Amino acid sequence: MSISSAFANARSGLALNARAAELVGSNIANAQSANHARQDIVANTMQTGGVGVGQIVRASDPIAMASRLSALGGAEASVVMASGTTQIANLMGSSDGSVGLAASLNKLGIALSQAAVSPDNQSAAQSVVTAAQQVGNDFNDAANGLRDIRNQADASIAGRIDMLNDRLGAIDALNADIVSATARRENTAALEQERDGYIVDIAQHIPISVINRGDGQVALFSSRGAALLDGAPTEFGFKAVGVVADDASVADGTVSGLTMNGLAIDHGPKGLLAGGGLSADFVARDVTVPGAQASLDELAAGLLVRLESADATLAAYEGGILSDAGSAYNPGTSSGLAARIGLNPALSDPATSVEHLKSGLGSRAADSSNLLSALTTSLTRKDADLVGSGDPSARDIAGHAASISGNLHVTAYRAEEASTTAAARSLAADATHAQRVGVDSDQQLQQLLQIENAYAANARVIAIADAMMQQLLEL
Repeated sequence: MSISSAFANARSGLALNARAAELVGSNIANAQSANHARQDIVANTMQTGGVGVGQIVRASDPIAMASRLSALGGAEASVVMASGTTQIANLMGSSDGSVGLAASLNKLGIALSQAAVSPDNQSAAQSVVTAAQQVGNDFNDAANGLRDIRNQADASIAGRIDMLNDRLGAIDALNADIVSATARRENTAALEQERDGYIVDIAQHIPISVINRGDGQVALFSSRGAALLDGAPTEFGFKAVGVVADDASVADGTVSGLTMNGLAIDHGPKGLLAGGGLSADFVARDVTVPGAQASLDELAAGLLVRLESADATLAAYEGGILSDAGSAYNPGTSSGLAARIGLNPALSDPATSVEHLKSGLGSRAADSSNLLSALTTSLTRKDADLVGSGDPSARDIAGHAASISGNLHVTAYRAEEASTTAAARSLAADATHAQRVGVDSDQQLQQLLQIENAYAANARVIAIADAMMQQLLEL
């Protein structure tokens, strides 16, 4: 080997060492950055001698990444389910029945039984009015809370759709930038890191699979096979309605469904996009909350029927001590009943409430001397009048409320457990992916020592070559 060749080889080695040291520094500096993957140099031997930076490779592990993306979608879906079921259960009252509808219905029954002992007692009558008013308020609060949850789910879906369209467009643009940069033999690590961040964002809404197309581009599919980005990004369509009516549904067009490139798609738990936060929001809006609303309305209907049947003075259209906005219960307008139920306006004046509770609230002439006792009996009678809500047991009205509340709390507890498990699975998948492609600071520092030794060796070769050239020139 000639002196000039040795000098050129050592100089190329110094350039490679400098670039490697720079890359190690970048790895360590970005070790905690989201979606940062380790970068390594692949050196190559040049035909003219020496070494060069052949390629800078960004670490990847498709299997670990696939597990991470799958776990992200499941964790997000479980969070949505746990949050929704917990809110619904709390609206019905506490798990022990000490607060909420079951408690207020029990208080109404106690107030009625005490008033029946002293029907002329103004204080006892006012206790009945206060207890009935509280029952109405609890029904209203629960119904309005369910409406809020459904409205939030509808708004959340709109936000997720905007996010999906934005991220898919951004990934499509980055695909093009990466292809272009690869053709110019430029480092694409920063572009790939940004693209991975967008892919992770999408995975929270829809579990996805990533397919490398070989030219630097990636294609995205839902885990159930729907194409999200393959050459061109899918355009999702959805329109939030703002305020979702109690009986609103996709079937009658009162709330929006989901479209992909203008075509309607099944957005439910068995659809092509199921498994992530997006489908969980749809389930909350279209299944979970309407089911809770139906149970609440049926409970309200059962209460009104019991109260109205106890008062023989009521005509067909007249409500009892609790009524549907002042009117009798009408099975044809039961949707949203829990939000309308309230104290009969006839009891709003304390001066006449005793007389109304003694003589009845209706316009028909009938014997109502035992009205308070009849009301007490009706509330405490054990009937199977909530079969539609999945409660076939014979219970008093407070027992029905306690049963509904208890079942909701059990569902919420199980959802919380599932959420905890899914979160742990997601954290484990993140940790595994980080181990495979992330930065090990200890390993990087060891590599830096090796680079330092190589740098010193190359510098020594240059120094010796320089000394030899000096000697030759002095001859």
